[in-house]
Amino acid sequence: MAYNPTLLPLLIVGAAALIAFLADALGLGRFMPWLGGISGIAAGASIFVEHMSLGADLYWDMSASILGIYLSLAVAVGLFFIAFHPLSRKMTGSLIGLLLTLLAGSLILVSAQNLLLLLIGLELQVLPFFALLAWPGSGRGALESAFKYALLAGLASAQFAIGIALIYLGDGSLAVIPPMGDMSTNVFGLMGVLALLVALSFEIAAAPFHAWVADIYQGAPAPILIFLAGVGKVAIMGALITLVAATPKLEIPVAIIAASSIVVGNVLAYRAGHLRRMLGYSAIAHAGYFLAALAVGPLGIVAAAIYALVYGLMNMGTFMGLSALPENSIAIPWAALRERQPVLAGLLGLTLLALAGMPPSIGFFAKLLVIIADVHDQAYWLAILLALGSAFSFAYYLSALWKPAVLSNPERLLYRRSWESFAALGIVILLFSWLLLPYGVS
Repeated sequence: MAYNPTLLPLLIVGAAALIAFLADALGLGRFMPWLGGISGIAAGASIFVEHMSLGADLYWDMSASILGIYLSLAVAVGLFFIAFHPLSRKMTGSLIGLLLTLLAGSLILVSAQNLLLLLIGLELQVLPFFALLAWPGSGRGALESAFKYALLAGLASAQFAIGIALIYLGDGSLAVIPPMGDMSTNVFGLMGVLALLVALSFEIAAAPFHAWVADIYQGAPAPILIFLAGVGKVAIMGALITLVAATPKLEIPVAIIAASSIVVGNVLAYRAGHLRRMLGYSAIAHAGYFLAALAVGPLGIVAAAIYALVYGLMNMGTFMGLSALPENSIAIPWAALRERQPVLAGLLGLTLLALAGMPPSIGFFAKLLVIIADVHDQAYWLAILLALGSAFSFAYYLSALWKPAVLSNPERLLYRRSWESFAALGIVILLFSWLLLPYGVS
C-alpha cells in the first residue's frame, strides 16, 4: 500500500486515541494528557510539512492547512490544560481518547472533499460530546446539557445524511466538487446542499437553528466548552467554507442566515443576565459574523477562514479563564480571580474584549476583514448590520467586566499555578496575532 501523506495526521491522532482508550485498563491513564498533547503537536507539524498534497479525498489547501494546524495545536494545549483540572481525574485515558477522536473528526471536516468523509468527520466530532458534556464530576446541569446536545446533534446528522442522499440522487456523485459542474446543478442537488447548510448551521448554532446553545453553555463543564467552542465549532466552520466555496448558489441563503444570526444573537445575549448563557447567545452572533464573510465570494472565503481561526482562539482563552470558577457562577468574581489567578484573569478580560471587537484587539481586525470583504462585494447592508451588531455587543460584554460577582468563599476558585503559564502563553499568542492581522486586513 502506497504511503499517502494526507492521511498522516489522522494516523497519528488515531493511534494516540487507541492507546488512550486502553490506558486506564493498564493503569497508565495519568500519562495520557501528555501523550495526547504530543500527538496533537505531531499532527499539526505533519500538516505544516505535507500541506497542499492531494489524495484520498483529503485536500490540505491553504484554508484547510491553517485550520488543521490550529485545531491540532488547540487540542494539544487544551489537553495539557485539562490535565490539571479535577475533571480529568476520573477515567483519564477514556477522556483523552474521546478528545483525540474529536480531533480526528475535526481534521476530516476541514479537509474532506467527499460527502461521505464529511459525514464521518461530523460523527467523529459530535459523538464524543455526548459523553464529554456529562463527564463524571460535572455539575448538575451537565446531564441535561448532554441529552439536549445528543437530541439536536442527532437531528442535524440525520439532516446531513438526507442532504447527501439527495445530492447523490441528483448527479450520482459524492464529490464536493463533481466532474460535471457543482452539486446544485439540478433540483435534487440544490435541495441536498440546502439540507447540508441547515445541518451545519445547527452545529454552529446559527439562527434560526440555535435553540440548544445557551442551555448547553450553561450546564456543560467549562473545560469541555474549551473544546466545544474552541475546536468543534471551528471545524464545522471549516466544513462550511468547503461547502460554500464549492457551491456559489448558497451565498444568498448564507447571507439570510447570517443576518438573522447577528440580530437574534445580540438581542438574546443582551437579555441573558447569566454569564454562560450570554456567551452561548453571543456565539449565535459570531456565527452570523462568520457567515457574513462566506456570503460574499472569494475574498469572503479568506475572511471566513481568518475569522474561524480568531474565533477559536478567543473562545479557548475565555473558557480557560472560566474553568477556574465554580460551575454555577452567573458572573465573574473579578476580585477573587485577580487575587488567586491574576494572569488567567487578564487572559479572560482580554478575550472578552476581543469577542466584543474592541480596537485594537484581534477580534476587531477579524471583524474588520469581514466588513472589507462585504464592502468589496457591494453587500453594504450586511457590512452595516455586522458593524451595528458588533457595536451593540459592547453592552453585554462590557457588562461582564464592570459588574463583577462577589464570591463568599474565594477558596471555591480552582487554583493551579501551572494555569498561569497557560494564560501567559494565551496572552502572548493573542498579542502576536494582533501584530499580524493588520497586514492581513491591508
